Amino acid sequence: MPLSYKLLISYLVLVLAPIIALGSYAYLSSVRSTEEHARSNLEVAVKQIASNVDFRLKDMVRSTDELYADQTLARYLAGYHSGWEKYSIMSQYILPSLKNAANLPDPEVGLAVYVSNPDVGEFYYNDHAAGDVRKYSLFHMDRIEEEDWYRRLNLHYSSREWRQVGNDNVNGSISYLRPLINYDTLELNGLIQMTANMKYIFSDAVSGQLGEDSILFVVDEGNRLLFTSSRNGLIPDLLSSAASGYMKQPKSYMQIKQPVTNMPASIVAWIPYASLQKNSQQVRNVTIGICLVTLVLLVLISLAMSQYFSRSFQKLVASLKSFQEGDFHKRMPVKGNDEFAEIGSAFNDMASTIQRLIDEVYVVSLEKKETELQVLHSQMNPHFLYNTFSSISRMAKLGEIDKLHEVIRSLARFYRLTLHRGEMIIPVEQELQIAKSYLDIQRIKNADRIHVVYVIAPEVLESASVKFILQPFVENALEHAWYDDEITLMIRAYLEEGDVVFEVEDNGLGMKEELIGQILEPAGQGIGYGIRNVDQRIKLQYGRPYGVSIHSSLGEGTLIRLRFPYRLYHSVPEEAQQL
Repeated sequence: MPLSYKLLISYLVLVLAPIIALGSYAYLSSVRSTEEHARSNLEVAVKQIASNVDFRLKDMVRSTDELYADQTLARYLAGYHSGWEKYSIMSQYILPSLKNAANLPDPEVGLAVYVSNPDVGEFYYNDHAAGDVRKYSLFHMDRIEEEDWYRRLNLHYSSREWRQVGNDNVNGSISYLRPLINYDTLELNGLIQMTANMKYIFSDAVSGQLGEDSILFVVDEGNRLLFTSSRNGLIPDLLSSAASGYMKQPKSYMQIKQPVTNMPASIVAWIPYASLQKNSQQVRNVTIGICLVTLVLLVLISLAMSQYFSRSFQKLVASLKSFQEGDFHKRMPVKGNDEFAEIGSAFNDMASTIQRLIDEVYVVSLEKKETELQVLHSQMNPHFLYNTFSSISRMAKLGEIDKLHEVIRSLARFYRLTLHRGEMIIPVEQELQIAKSYLDIQRIKNADRIHVVYVIAPEVLESASVKFILQPFVENALEHAWYDDEITLMIRAYLEEGDVVFEVEDNGLGMKEELIGQILEPAGQGIGYGIRNVDQRIKLQYGRPYGVSIHSSLGEGTLIRLRFPYRLYHSVPEEAQQL
């Protein structure tokens, strides 16, 4: 990340952090206060709805309590009566008691009393009775004893339950069930069932009272949907979980839950958070507007300041990048008398010194290596020529004209390649030809006891290479590794991760690890001078990561690997060489 961006970010953090913190605190406090106030009002409204529901339920509970506690009624329903007495008890006490219990504000509430005594006569209305007719009935227990819902009831002396039984689920009703007790024997004598339409009980549970987007419904103690008004049908997706029987609160809605005292149920309200936040939108918009205006102003100011301070650093960075790319003539412009001007002046002095030292060291090292190479040539040429001419003389005496011709041609090609134009950087193809010419001469001299295998990748042939780095290792293998009647050399050249790799592998004598260390030791004396010379010339030309590595095992042979970067060879005009 550029320095100007870092300065800009630091300015923005230091200046904006307090403003954002204060603005956020003010905004969140106002929003929290508004939401808490709205929630408090909604909780009061839901509590009032639950209170109204309790009021209606109290009438039903009170009516069943009167029947439950009426010992005279219980005695009449459990006893045996006949004739006029039976009619008199039924018409003067039993039915008036039931009618009085069913006399509730809602005419749709129905009362049914089931008795175990078969001597008591039944009394009921048909299902189509309408108008302001109080529905109360008296049935025998055998009507419901085989019903599943009755068998699942756990009736005892003080039990009471709200449950949908019979056709309640279809009719949208719910029943309040209580046992009928024979107070003489304290045994169950029947069942009291008070049934009411849930629209009557929960008539206040209409979502519009809490806002158009709110949802109001009733759940039982297992959080299963018990009742919801038709208004909620406008938003079916939010009640989709009711299909499985359980209500799941949506993330975007706030929930308020108020238990109902006289029923194991709760009034639940879902209010969208968006509606609660309407009053805080104006505060939010003002806060965001102020923050945005402040942000724009501070960004402009910070940008100007960061550009002012980073401009001089950018000049220094540009100069350093030029050094990194090899342009040692780049200098940093100096203006003014501040600290940046002092840095620029010091940098320019340092750059001049470094350039001078690099030039001196490079020229001296290059001259030294070229001198060493010439020394190697001067040492090799007389010995090599003497041996070769001796072989030529022997071939001439023996009349081996074909071999004689091939040796002389290979010798001419070898010296033409090694001495041509005096270049120190040559193409890889020419370096391979030098080694091949040398091996051709040695192979003829040694009666084809030298076997050479070449594995050359075509893509490396056009790369540039330091001159005379392969032949010394070929010569070294023939002089020091050959111990059997024949020797096999394998010469490879290939690309590996953008580098050119030469390999010279023999099946000769091999070397110990200690000897390899002595050969590659920069300060080594007496042995491996030619190998170290090649390694140092490669490092001087391309850097320390490149050079020579040796892998050898006694009795198994030696592998020499030379590595240098792939760079396309560009020939130098002959006129430039002469200059």
